[in-house]
Amino acid sequence: MLQLRKEELEKIDTEGVLQLKGLAAPVLKRRKELYQRYTRKRNPLAIMGAPGPEEQRGIPFEYYIATIVQGYLGGKAPLYRVSKRSGDNVPGWLQPDEEAGGMSDEEYVQQYTDVIDYIRRYNDDGATFTELIHDYIITGAAYLYIYQNQAKEIVYTRSDALQTVAIYDYSSPANQIGSLRVWEQSGLDSIARPYMELILPRGARFVKRLYTDEGDGLALKEEIPIYWEDIPFVSFEQPDGIAVFEAAIQPIDLYEQLLNNLANMTKYNDRDAKLLIRGYGDAPPSGTLDRSRLDRELQQAYTIFVGEGGEVEWLLKQVDYGGALEVSRNLHDLITMLTGVPNLTDEAFSNADNASALGYKLYALDQYSAVADRVFRKGYLRLWEIITARLNQLADPLNRGKKVFDFRDVSVVMQRNIPTDRDKNIERAVKLKQSQLTSHQTALDEAGLELDALEELGRLEEEEAREFNQVAARNGDLMEGVLNG
Repeated sequence: MLQLRKEELEKIDTEGVLQLKGLAAPVLKRRKELYQRYTRKRNPLAIMGAPGPEEQRGIPFEYYIATIVQGYLGGKAPLYRVSKRSGDNVPGWLQPDEEAGGMSDEEYVQQYTDVIDYIRRYNDDGATFTELIHDYIITGAAYLYIYQNQAKEIVYTRSDALQTVAIYDYSSPANQIGSLRVWEQSGLDSIARPYMELILPRGARFVKRLYTDEGDGLALKEEIPIYWEDIPFVSFEQPDGIAVFEAAIQPIDLYEQLLNNLANMTKYNDRDAKLLIRGYGDAPPSGTLDRSRLDRELQQAYTIFVGEGGEVEWLLKQVDYGGALEVSRNLHDLITMLTGVPNLTDEAFSNADNASALGYKLYALDQYSAVADRVFRKGYLRLWEIITARLNQLADPLNRGKKVFDFRDVSVVMQRNIPTDRDKNIERAVKLKQSQLTSHQTALDEAGLELDALEELGRLEEEEAREFNQVAARNGDLMEGVLNG
C-alpha cells in the first residue's frame, strides 16, 4: 500500500514515475519472496522440495497450508442477493428515482439480478474469486481491474499481486486514487524491457498511462482516458499484510532441520560409517598411498584378522528416532496451530462424523476466514458499486443524474467449501420453508444444491403454470362434454 497526495499524483512526470517505482519495489520484492517460499522455486526450472544448499531438503508446508485455505475460502464463489430497499427502509435522500426506473420492486429485483448474473457468467466469477483468494493468502494482497472490451462487455480480471501496488490518499479512511503495475517483457531477442502501467486521477476522471524503456530511458508510450465515474480498480489487502503461512515460517524451518538431521545421520550409518579396528597392528599414516590402499583392502576383505584383544566395529551415530519423531509431531501441531489449518492426519479430524465435530476442528480456520470474509465482502461490494455506476452511466447517456440500479441493494454472501451431509442440508432447508421463516430462494440456497436458486424458482413457476393450464384444459373438456351430453 502506497500513499500520496492526490494533487501530487495528478501532476506526476516521468521522473516521478521512476520514484514511484522505487517506492513500490520493497513491497513487490517482499511479495515475491513470499511467493517463492510458497512454491519453493527460485527459478521456473526448480523442483519443489529438491535439495538446496548443503543438501537441505524442503518440506513444503507452505504449499499445503495455502492449498487448504484456498480451497476452504475460494472453493465456492460468493452469492449475490438483490433486495429492493425503498420506502421506510432508506433515508429520504436515498429514495429511488421513479422516473429513471419506472419498475415495480419485483421487476427491479429481477432485472438487477439478471444483469449481475450475466456479468458474473461472462467473467467466470468462480474462477476469478479463486485466483484472488490465492493471491491474498500468499502475498497478503489481491487486485481486480475492471474495463469494457471491444464487444462492450464489462470485464473484471485479476491483476497480478506480484506486479501491482495500490495507491491511496491520506484521507480517513484512505481512498484509492491510483494503481501501479510493473513488469518486464521479452521479445525474440530475449532482452527484458521494463513496462509500467499507471492509473491516476485527472480531474473528476482517471487516465491510464503506459511507460516503457526501449533503450533510451523511460518514456510515456500512450495515455488512455477512462470514462468511468470511479477508478475501475478494486483492492483486497490483508490488514497486516501477512501471508497465511508467514507466522509458522520458523517452526517450518525447525521441522525441516530436524528431518534433514535424521536423514543425514541415517545416510551416514547406511553408507558413510567409519570402520573402527583395534589390535590390527601398525597402520600407515592417514593420507598416504599405503594407507589408502590398506583402507580399500579392508573394505573389500571378507574377513579381518586382528591381534589379541583386538576389535572390529562400525563407528555409528546413535539416533533416537522415537524422540525425534515426537518433536516433529509437536512442531507439526505448532505449525497447524499458528496457521489455523487442521492437521488432516489427526485421528480426531478424520473421525469427525458430524457437523458439530467438524466445525470444532475448523474453528481456528474460521477465525482466519472471518477477517478474509470482511475484506472480500467489502471489496466485492465495491466492485458492484463501480459496475453499477457504469451501468447507470450507460443507461443515462444525457448525464441527467438518473439512477436505474443502486449497489446498496446488493448483499454479498461468502460461502465455505467444506464436507457436508447433503441429506441433512435438504432436511434443514425443508424445515425452514415449512416454518415460513425464510423465502423459497433462501431455503434453496440453504439446501446446498449446485443450482441457481432464482433460475430454479422460475422453472417451478413455469411447471406450476403448465400444470394449471393442463388441469384447466381437462376440466374445460369435461364440462363441455357434460353440457353437450
